[in-house]
Amino acid sequence: MKVQTRSICIAVYGIVFSILIVTAGAVHAGDTAGNNTRPPGYVFMGLGYANQNVDMQTRFARRVNGRLVEDASFNNEYTASAGGLFLGYQLPWDRFYLGGQISFDVVEGEFELAAGSSRFTNSINHAVGMAILPGVYLYKGLSVFGKLGLAYGDFDFVKSSPTSTHYNASRRLYGYTLGLGLAYDITAQFTAKMGYEQTRYRETGIDAIRGVLADKTRVEPKMNLFFLSLQYNFN
Repeated sequence: MKVQTRSICIAVYGIVFSILIVTAGAVHAGDTAGNNTRPPGYVFMGLGYANQNVDMQTRFARRVNGRLVEDASFNNEYTASAGGLFLGYQLPWDRFYLGGQISFDVVEGEFELAAGSSRFTNSINHAVGMAILPGVYLYKGLSVFGKLGLAYGDFDFVKSSPTSTHYNASRRLYGYTLGLGLAYDITAQFTAKMGYEQTRYRETGIDAIRGVLADKTRVEPKMNLFFLSLQYNFN
């Protein structure tokens, strides 16, 4: 059901975005590069949707009576969808602009793995970010922009097992975001955006002890995502 819901959301956003781009030409007939009718600066807010690949890069080490018996690295990957709100401020200047925004996203999806009697579940529940968005207009209302920011996410790491070690850990991890996208000013009030970004979070460690077993798991989450958003400009 989650996969079907995510696919439907992607299709709807794609159709809406395509319709807006196709019909926006008439609105921008006669416009120059950028939008010179805007004030020196303005507030914006909007809604966004993203389809993302989450990679829980993991290193696992096990000791028995203090002796290392296992040391392995692997990637636990899964696909998730995210949706959220963002609020920011933008300063236009000729063909260029510089924006700053804060965002809040809720993430749907989790990694699950069964290995012997053990079951692993990793997930990110929500993420908060702040970023700067420098951009340049290419033609009329079409611009390309970059994204550089900081983020933190709330993660859950769970291992259950009746015979081995187990843990249930929640972590708030900090990281950085890099991205690149395209924006189109449909009108002076509405801007549609699409692009790609990657967020890397710092590594976290989880210790679990049971009898003679001492396990240490280190996880470094990385998220690659494609996003669509619709922004309202208060100008």
